[in-house]
Amino acid sequence: HDRCDVLVIGGGPAGLAAALAAARAGVDVALVERFGCFGGNITAVGVEGFAWYRHEATIEAGGIGREFEERATEMGAAVPESQSLSYELDSEGFKIVADRMVEEAGVHPMLHRQFVAPVMDGERITGIITESKAGREAILGKVVIDATGDADVAHRAGAPTSMTPRESMM
Repeated sequence: HDRCDVLVIGGGPAGLAAALAAARAGVDVALVERFGCFGGNITAVGVEGFAWYRHEATIEAGGIGREFEERATEMGAAVPESQSLSYELDSEGFKIVADRMVEEAGVHPMLHRQFVAPVMDGERITGIITESKAGREAILGKVVIDATGDADVAHRAGAPTSMTPRESMM
């Protein structure tokens, strides 16, 4: 169905940042997301923010994560968080922030596509197979980034993966 330079699977904050950075560097980027909006747990679950670690002594590089917060604040979709120097993001407003940033960067958005299987060339992942209302599609990329949050693509491709025991999770 599609070929690109960089294929990012997973449209949460990490996938958005990877896709935006690649597109801003001048390459053709496709961003695949299983739901109908970008933002991951911010928009699908309502997690209010991702910079809870930021306090007065925090040394931070800024970057696209900070840009997400600034853009959301400018749009009235974020307010200061009470227990840190970060922001609580409004999930519905963040959808608009993410969409605008994806569009401005020239990322090709591919929503409502469930990852089914990796496309392999030997031990190298060269794309993915998705399912959607449009049916089964192959999306190929010169570089494939697994930003699914659970290493779904890497795991299905046979890469070693492990899961932290439940009692040790945050």
